[in-house]
Amino acid sequence: MRYRAVLAMLALVALALGTPDLARAQHDSGPNRVYFPETGHYLSYGFLDFWRHNGDLAIFGYPITEELTENGLTVQYFERAVFEWHGDAADGWKVQLRRLGAELTAGRSGTPPFRRVQAANDATCTFFPETGHRLCHGFRAFWEQRGGLRIFGFPISEEFTEGGLTVQYFERARFEYHPEHAGTPYEVQLGRLGALAAERARVDRAPRPPSPDVPNYDPGLWQALGPAAIRSPLPGSPIQEPKWIEVDLSDQYLRAWEYDRLVFGTYVSTGLPQYPTPPGTYRIYAKLRYEHMRGGTPGVDYYDLPNVPHTMYFYRGYAIHGAYWHNNFGRVMSHGCVNLPLSAAEWLYNWAPIGTLVWIHP
Repeated sequence: MRYRAVLAMLALVALALGTPDLARAQHDSGPNRVYFPETGHYLSYGFLDFWRHNGDLAIFGYPITEELTENGLTVQYFERAVFEWHGDAADGWKVQLRRLGAELTAGRSGTPPFRRVQAANDATCTFFPETGHRLCHGFRAFWEQRGGLRIFGFPISEEFTEGGLTVQYFERARFEYHPEHAGTPYEVQLGRLGALAAERARVDRAPRPPSPDVPNYDPGLWQALGPAAIRSPLPGSPIQEPKWIEVDLSDQYLRAWEYDRLVFGTYVSTGLPQYPTPPGTYRIYAKLRYEHMRGGTPGVDYYDLPNVPHTMYFYRGYAIHGAYWHNNFGRVMSHGCVNLPLSAAEWLYNWAPIGTLVWIHP
């Protein structure tokens, strides 16, 4: 029941959103189609936008097919994922990731790593009653920082040894621990489940020739527009503070400053009109690594969110925190809190001590 409740909550959240592909397109300028000479394939429009804003090469790898039609859906295979276009889905969920981890491990539920366990949250592990599995240590940090529930889904196994590596399966991915890369960004890597799925399905992976009208992929092709391009504090800013956080309600953007120097910026989601985030000047008075948040009206807009990460309260029950249940930052959608992408929330949590000034303005 709880698993279904979480999925229902996510669906309700999605109904309140615009299409993330379109929202993101307003935040930067650049091509809507690129070519990857490494594999000889193109990536375009909604799939390109989703790929760029949800982890790009590190999470999904290179495209290894063109767009294809399978079971009435437009799909595209990547080294570590398969994208599906669900045109009839609610806004915010038209690009979905195939449940490759669940498909690959179908039939293994009776084996020890995939059996449900009884556990509780502790300092090193988070327990997910939805699937009956824990998420611990470096795998937990990677899950939280690189996309969480939206990208990887729930864990569907415990950690175990497979092919000489410590691994863990999720609904849409397999995490692998590579000790030879300890201390580097490659310590935790994703299994090449997309390539395996393409091989099993015998899809066409033949490279395509480059087109003179389509640029080769380069992250420098896109330039920030609007609030992401602001580098100087606004008049009246509290530049006397050694560290301060600015939340721009009009642009749905958060900036972290040290005196008058910008050190960090990210799109956020603040309160809906009926649950506005209060403008004003506040200070962080409590920090919680995880928080269980409940609220709203049962049957209308009730939410029950366990393990909300990197929570920093600044006024009554209002907080800045990570959000694993959506990826549509840049649009209002919360009950008044300031929602951040998971990696941004972690950075801000580690940077801002209790007492840090929070300036929220229209």
